[in-house]
Amino acid sequence: MNILYGINATGNGHISRSRITISELKKRGHNVTVLFSGRKPEDFFDVDEFKPYVIKKGFTFIFKKGRLDIFRTLINVNLIQFVRDIFDIKKEYDIVLTDFEPISAYAARRLGIHCIGIGHQYSFLNKIPKSLRMKIAGLFFLRFYTPINSTISSHFHHFNQPILPPFIENQFRTLGKVQINEDSILVYLPWEQKNSIIPLLNELKDNQFIFYCSINKEMKVNNVILKPFSNQNFKEDLIRCNGLISNAGFQLPAEAIFLGKKILCKPLIGQPEQENNADTLKKLNHATICKEFTKSDIEHWIQHGKAKKELYNDTMDLMIDMIHNPKKDFSKKIFEAWNQPS
Repeated sequence: MNILYGINATGNGHISRSRITISELKKRGHNVTVLFSGRKPEDFFDVDEFKPYVIKKGFTFIFKKGRLDIFRTLINVNLIQFVRDIFDIKKEYDIVLTDFEPISAYAARRLGIHCIGIGHQYSFLNKIPKSLRMKIAGLFFLRFYTPINSTISSHFHHFNQPILPPFIENQFRTLGKVQINEDSILVYLPWEQKNSIIPLLNELKDNQFIFYCSINKEMKVNNVILKPFSNQNFKEDLIRCNGLISNAGFQLPAEAIFLGKKILCKPLIGQPEQENNADTLKKLNHATICKEFTKSDIEHWIQHGKAKKELYNDTMDLMIDMIHNPKKDFSKKIFEAWNQPS
């Protein structure tokens, strides 16, 4: 099949998850063209394996000090360019897949091509525990941001709904015995101000922090090693670290859970999905949640935080089958993927 695969590049989780799926689709002989949107071209890294790809402006969510800036997000929208990008896409694809990317989804609707929404966000269209804010977002934002015909969704738990386990790549599934650095904490906080996080981590002198952030080359500030974004290096540090400090996205916490890492999460304020993720992680005992990062909170988590490992089953073959047969009911097989009766 000729496939257009749209990826929302506002967060690296969408890219990481899509990397797994696209690789498998190509292995099975499909022609995949990738459309990225939501990030400036100069801010992409390690994307050669996605070729052929195009980068469009799309919609970019703007955050300031760990909080969604709605006003700046709205004034940054260029609707004229958005419409032009939609009409630039021609009817040369058999199917469109979108990981919460709106241009590809609206182009599919305009061209009459079946569009499948793949990713965590679409799990909220099911009857799962949701906050009032997430219910409102599900009713309006999720349905209009990326219009779709069907979904392949994933979550930390199934909640008795046809939701797949998280997609975990083979590099994490095929690990042998790994030496864990008990004092090493991996930090990934792309929406926080690094100049306020670094001094905070410097106060916790007994631990070494590996902080991936927007810098050009690796450097060290006392007990904090700052590293530029790198897909492979990040994975290797995630495998060897003792714990993870992050916002409450989906893909990264899911990988940390699979690897048996203890997690400290701060949801982005004003972002309903992250707030809901944090609540779910807390209820499932997968993470410690905080509203702000403080020395006492991080110190307490380092000393008392616990990991709860979850060996999510591999569902890649099932997901590919769902892409090949978008109108077929796969509920029974999805429940079996959680080792649950249908």
